[in-house]
Amino acid sequence: MTERQLETWKKTPLAVNTQPDISNIGNRTVIDMAVRAGAWLRSDSIIVEEPIQIEELANRPPWLAAILEDGYLRQYDAQKIKLDAAGVNELENYMLHLLDVKANHWGLWTESDNLAHYYERYPRGFDRLRLNLGCRSSPSWVWQRKRYGTSELIVCVSNRGVAGVPGGLWLEIESLDQRFKLRGALDAGHPYGGGLREASFLLPQGFSGKVQLSAQLEIRPGVMKPVAWACEQPLNPDGSITVEVKTAEDRGWRKGV
Repeated sequence: MTERQLETWKKTPLAVNTQPDISNIGNRTVIDMAVRAGAWLRSDSIIVEEPIQIEELANRPPWLAAILEDGYLRQYDAQKIKLDAAGVNELENYMLHLLDVKANHWGLWTESDNLAHYYERYPRGFDRLRLNLGCRSSPSWVWQRKRYGTSELIVCVSNRGVAGVPGGLWLEIESLDQRFKLRGALDAGHPYGGGLREASFLLPQGFSGKVQLSAQLEIRPGVMKPVAWACEQPLNPDGSITVEVKTAEDRGWRKGV
């Protein structure tokens, strides 16, 4: 059955549960097959788990996403949630553990009104997840340097999230007049959580002006999804940012960069 599912689902990533094979019925084999085929990992609890599950989630291949959820306190009822000695409520403790295992997604089991009421009283958990959960990629540095008789753009992509990129990140630059377009991919999973990865583009000889730098995520072979850069600067409607390419005679060059 697992083999058939893996052969059938080619457009959407599958997720495999990390339930241990305590009854020796094949769970261990299923997890191995799924991970080798690029399936994401999931668990229905972040606290009530076996040690092996936390190990598998936290040390999974960085190009695989992890989906976490927990149903014990799914009502998000602030009146019923206990506080520990430090004043941290039980559900918030669950949520903050997602960052420890470098998770990509946190499943919500309740209605929006419940979430809003909970957030009014305990905002810290959701605020932390918004800032750090999953991958948050942006072009933190863009250099232009003289190279091979033309200009080269070097793009340094950072990831301020805790998780690696769940697939392959494709970078693309295109002139505003659409006369040229260049694209290429980073290694799968890069940049890893909290990491950096650089890529370079050799521009057509003599080009100067503006280009748009965009990204796509290849979640399955040949399946591309647009990425909106996670940066403070305003983005174009398609999620790209605009980069200015200087002329070779510009007076702002410093040692060819």
